[in-house]
Amino acid sequence: MVDFRELETFFWVATLGSFRGAAAKLNTTQPAISQRVAALEAQLGVRVLSRETRAIAPTPRGRELLVYAEKLLGLRAEMLEAVGDVSTARGVLRLGVAETVVHTWLTPFLKAVSDRFPQLALEIEVDISPNLRERLRVQELDLAFLIGPLNAPNAQKLPLAVYPLAFISSPTIEWPKRAARIEEVAQHPIVTFSRNTQPYSVVASLFNRPHMPPARLHASASLATVVRMTVENLGVAVIPPAIVAGELRRGELRIVRCEAKLPDLVFDANWVESIGSRTAAAVAAIAATVAKASIDRPRTKRLS
Repeated sequence: MVDFRELETFFWVATLGSFRGAAAKLNTTQPAISQRVAALEAQLGVRVLSRETRAIAPTPRGRELLVYAEKLLGLRAEMLEAVGDVSTARGVLRLGVAETVVHTWLTPFLKAVSDRFPQLALEIEVDISPNLRERLRVQELDLAFLIGPLNAPNAQKLPLAVYPLAFISSPTIEWPKRAARIEEVAQHPIVTFSRNTQPYSVVASLFNRPHMPPARLHASASLATVVRMTVENLGVAVIPPAIVAGELRRGELRIVRCEAKLPDLVFDANWVESIGSRTAAAVAAIAATVAKASIDRPRTKRLS
């Protein structure tokens, strides 16, 4: 009799095209994945996966099996959703998080997930949005909190938070009482998110105009580094004030009023709807609630 675990293993190997990817998805080892596929093939008496090339692909009989596997696993997921208790979800959820979330509401989110899903383990990857988006697209992640859309079949998203960008500086820098012109800001080094991110592109386009003096743009994948450089007066940061709420309250940093308008950073929870994505959707809903609560708290007083 074909067992659901072996069928699920075959489904993910065929879908992801690798034993390694299936092992990560199912939180097990590659030898265990190989053993399950071998057991399934022994029971069926046919080869269902071709291993002749580096990319694992279903054989003709395997493609037929894949249709039935998807139906059966989908029906099982539908049954669990209808009659099961989602809080009993167990296993591992692979979560990708942009660093802005780490510096704002990640901790209360993790506590809320632990309270709701006491048997669920999280594997958290912190990275820039473009990298998280690609890893989510190839299903190396189950859920990601990032900026920008996920262009993938069956992509799902849930709005999380909107963070305004601002110019942040050390209070030792003297600014005019009026709103500073962008040319005045450009006299200082600019510190912001790493290259290949939306915020960096915005900053680069703002300062790389023909009439502007040459600007020194410092990019870092570590927001902690950006904050420390700004506190030490090594540059003017372009980041969301929410990241440095504590430093602003203590007077270690200040928000610079500027004529230039900066766009907001819009964060969504993104996942790919598939068999087993019910938990990802439920965790995304928790994230939306926690993120909204963090935004609704009294905002840091704007300094000029």
